[in-house]
Amino acid sequence: MPTPLFPFSNDYFEEVSEQELQKHFEAKKDLAGIMMEYFGQNENEKIVAPDTAGVDYYFLEDFLTANMEIDFALIEQDFLKNCKDRLHEFNEVCTFSSLSFRTRKPSYSTHKKIVALIYSGAKLGDSYCVELIKYLYKTYHKPEYSKLKKFRKISTAEIFGLSEDERGGCDYSAMGRILGMCPFMYIEYNNDCSILFKLLLKRRDDWIRYDEELCEYQTVDSDLYAECKTQIDVWFDEEEKAGAHYDRVHEAFYDINDFTSTCLRGRGFSEDYLYHCIDLVFELKHQMTRTLALLKTEYPNKEFTFEQVQKLTNIHNLVEGLADVSDSYETEISYLLGEEVDPLDYEYAQFNPNDITSKNTSKKEVKKAMTTVAPVSNGAIGEEDYINEIAELRAKLHEKEQENMYLRDQYRSAKRSSDEANSLLKKYEEERDELISLREFAYNLEHEEDAPVEEDTLSEMKKLIAEKKIVIIGGHINWQNKLKELFPNWKFISVNAYKTVDGAMLENKDKVYFYTDYISHVSYYKFIAAVRERKIPFGYIGTYNIDKAVRQIYQDLIK
Repeated sequence: MPTPLFPFSNDYFEEVSEQELQKHFEAKKDLAGIMMEYFGQNENEKIVAPDTAGVDYYFLEDFLTANMEIDFALIEQDFLKNCKDRLHEFNEVCTFSSLSFRTRKPSYSTHKKIVALIYSGAKLGDSYCVELIKYLYKTYHKPEYSKLKKFRKISTAEIFGLSEDERGGCDYSAMGRILGMCPFMYIEYNNDCSILFKLLLKRRDDWIRYDEELCEYQTVDSDLYAECKTQIDVWFDEEEKAGAHYDRVHEAFYDINDFTSTCLRGRGFSEDYLYHCIDLVFELKHQMTRTLALLKTEYPNKEFTFEQVQKLTNIHNLVEGLADVSDSYETEISYLLGEEVDPLDYEYAQFNPNDITSKNTSKKEVKKAMTTVAPVSNGAIGEEDYINEIAELRAKLHEKEQENMYLRDQYRSAKRSSDEANSLLKKYEEERDELISLREFAYNLEHEEDAPVEEDTLSEMKKLIAEKKIVIIGGHINWQNKLKELFPNWKFISVNAYKTVDGAMLENKDKVYFYTDYISHVSYYKFIAAVRERKIPFGYIGTYNIDKAVRQIYQDLIK
């Protein structure tokens, strides 16, 4: 017997079973709570403008079937032909989830959005949409339709019976479809059906929270990002110091990149198609830094090689391209199907439709539909007025809810970009301080005075700097020992003795000095990161001459 592509152990099935049991338990617990609330009310209380947000959510969840997907080009073209002038109106009350494009493939999400517009049009009373949604239900959910059409009034127990799944549980999507289709099929709800509206609303809120968690942006700690940038710099410096050509340094990256181009050509796309789908405004170092930062966030205790990071950067870029294509596609489809254009786009746009004139057509004044409000002021109100007003206010509430979800998503995206920018800014500021110190060091080397220092003057310098809290990092052991004899209170660090850096040893020091000719790149970057983090002044020493070193430190700290 061949091995299955995705073999599962018994533990997997036990885990799935436990998850399913837990879901059923939570659903029954929710239902029990809602039933207790219901029975605490008047049994004969009529359902008045029920909140349909939960029903609408589950109605759309699985209304699309495989056969409907096959035929969808015909469905959407007929819908657009008949309703293109009302798309914006339908879209204003549409309950389509803005996260669908991040959980399902773009074509399915687009089809689902169009079904949502059809459903919204039907709820607004558009005669074509009512007939279309009934026809789709009858054609693609025929067994369910055949059972439901027999009812003229339906109860909670009967809806549970119709929406029971093959394992004896409850299919919430079927329940949503049934409750959603009843008004179009002139089927009256029994009073106890208010329980189901509340149940689906609660379950819908839980699923929306789950989707938001599922699509939450992976954040990267700014300090970790800076650490990863340092590691990438070290790898680049080591390769370049070894005399490797640029292409040789990034050989692993370009090998995978070439294969990606070959795969694209295999599908008839240009070899650089990926780079038309993704805004890679950052240099290769930054691309690798982002990749390493994500890796270290997900696997904090795992070490990665330069070659691994180069290869995984290609995968990272491919995923970024895929996500960018989906986001762009969703945005454009939303505009085509009636989404309101952001006011900021109008503010900065060069295009102005009012400047377009035609002799053959006249501009028609577009009147915005007014809100229907129960005429409370003159007392001419009835139950139907209140029901309409409640339904309209709830529709507006759920519209604002969708806007809030979109704004939260935009905020998370902007925050991620801001965090990356702040990390880079912090890194560049630190590197600027380091560059200034290196320039001063280079200048001092170039203009170093060869004249000997008088003994009494040198003794005075040693006396004045002896009590300073100085740390010397690097340098040959013999050179360090000579300084230790003169300055026993200073701290000397042999970098070979420290595989990891304890930053506490550097705290409360007046200055840290690096001996530039006797320290590895890896050790230097570890210690300089600790110095930066604690904002300790630092400098460089590049001479074995003790007197010259003393004079430099004296000029830095005393003079």
